[in-house]
Amino acid sequence: MTADDLSLDLEIVPFSRAGSYLAFSLYGHATQQQIHQASGADVHEAVYLRSVQGMAVRSSLLKIQLLADGAPVACRVRTTPAVLRLERVDQPAHYAEFCIAEHETVRVRTQGVSLRFSVEVGDSPFDIAYSPDGERVEVVAYLAGLKLALLPLDGAFTLDAPWQGSRCVYIRIDFAPVAGAAGAECVIEGYQSTRTPHAVTETFDQAAARVASEFRAWLDSTLPVPEPYAAARALAAYINWSCMVRPRGLLTRPAMYMSKNWMYKIWNWDNCFNALALARQHPEMAWDQIQVFIDNQGADGALPDHVTDATRSFRYYKPPVQGWAIRQLLRLTPAIAAERAAQVYEPLCRWTEWWFSYRDDDSDGIPQYNHGNESGWDNGTSFAEGVPVETPDLSAFLVVQMDTLAEIAALLGKADDARAWSRRADELTERLIAHSWDGTQFVSRRSGTHTVPAGDTLINYMPLLLGDRLPPEIRAALVQGVQRFVTVQGMATETPVSPLYESDGYWRGPIWGPSTHLIVDGLLACGAHALAETIQRRFCDMAAVNGMAENFDAITGEGLRDRAYTWTSGIFLMLANRLERVPDAGRSPVE
Repeated sequence: MTADDLSLDLEIVPFSRAGSYLAFSLYGHATQQQIHQASGADVHEAVYLRSVQGMAVRSSLLKIQLLADGAPVACRVRTTPAVLRLERVDQPAHYAEFCIAEHETVRVRTQGVSLRFSVEVGDSPFDIAYSPDGERVEVVAYLAGLKLALLPLDGAFTLDAPWQGSRCVYIRIDFAPVAGAAGAECVIEGYQSTRTPHAVTETFDQAAARVASEFRAWLDSTLPVPEPYAAARALAAYINWSCMVRPRGLLTRPAMYMSKNWMYKIWNWDNCFNALALARQHPEMAWDQIQVFIDNQGADGALPDHVTDATRSFRYYKPPVQGWAIRQLLRLTPAIAAERAAQVYEPLCRWTEWWFSYRDDDSDGIPQYNHGNESGWDNGTSFAEGVPVETPDLSAFLVVQMDTLAEIAALLGKADDARAWSRRADELTERLIAHSWDGTQFVSRRSGTHTVPAGDTLINYMPLLLGDRLPPEIRAALVQGVQRFVTVQGMATETPVSPLYESDGYWRGPIWGPSTHLIVDGLLACGAHALAETIQRRFCDMAAVNGMAENFDAITGEGLRDRAYTWTSGIFLMLANRLERVPDAGRSPVE
């Protein structure tokens, strides 16, 4: 599939572009429930221009409707990577088109219709609109944290923004062709402080062609996959491309948001998977996904839970998968590996030490999570009976991270450091086995009491990542035991026969990309190549049919929650790319 063939469903995938904090959707202020319960309707009354910047209390900027004879009319939405088109249901040749020509600039043109832009003032006393020169309209979308300038190129605005007391009651801006003209054009500019006027030098078609070319180049550089996955590859490439935002504020580097639906932030373990998906084609950008969190590292050594251009949070944290990811980046980006290794070494040391200094309340040498959020498995069954919990994945990640630090230290000529990190990895592996291996599998334990929570969760199998660090009998038992999580769709996060299993239970059953990727990596490390291939193929087949959802029903494969999620699209691309080299990879993804 080529970039020009890709058609997007706006109800699932927001319309945006790389670098922009603007996005179009079929809803105003996105919620997880709205995204998950999309209607599938073909006819719509409006679309919304939204802001995904971190200071937004409300993401909706403008509600946009087609007008005929002064009244809103129903429309159908047609979306390509470069142009969003609203067509009258009864007269498709009458339409409005939108192109995000620059990061915060939207080009608009109409044919046979007028447009209405409305600001959902609600209970905000600070949203206002005014026309300083009788032509352009300025909007302060206070709760969305952005200002807008609406500039006519060929057409005219009519502003209706009455005041009552000391506030604007509502804001309605109609845009229509001048008398006798069939169409009109305008520009919407977003800005934060003082607007800098600039000339419009491109036609609408030229701007759209340039944006299409930018996406085409991104798609061409996206990881190759077997031909039956071509359509899914194009969708995954668009989601990743359109979720990039430019550096601004706390985002010191280009960053790939998880989504421009609802989860418009970066999280510190999420971005490790996105980094790996970018590594071969965009190595500098791949390292940026790791280093943007290092740029925001706390004085105590902790990496923030999440970051936006305007906010960062240390309320919770995320699992230390950076060592695992960096080890792979060192191999995937050889041209810049030594330089980047030197940059990440000290921050990675501090992040590793943080876990032993601040997350080992019972001083048993086995670090803990103080909430499910810190594991990334927010509501996983390991945390169903309270916290803190010492889950085996955490120690396994830290062992891998210590091995990575030993490798980097050796690369940097720090022989003593390399030996010390290797020794500490050996010791933690031994403690993990003594503490968490029950003779048949690893288990999670409550910190202090060391009681084992109920449930049957896949998180207990993450020590597969340790590969030949584990005794052969433990590796064999893990490979055998993990198979009870394998469904026709892939790796369930809670076994379907568990009394705590929920089909749409977030981390209590549904399939997730990161847990799949980590388990596949662990199986390969333990030599279980056939099982790893089966899991990869089932995940890719499922995503090819059901899209790049945040997670999936483990039995039916239905996409759940946010259905345009970058770590899913990135992991799909990585796993499908591996299948590119498997002999029977060319079969249909739904066989």
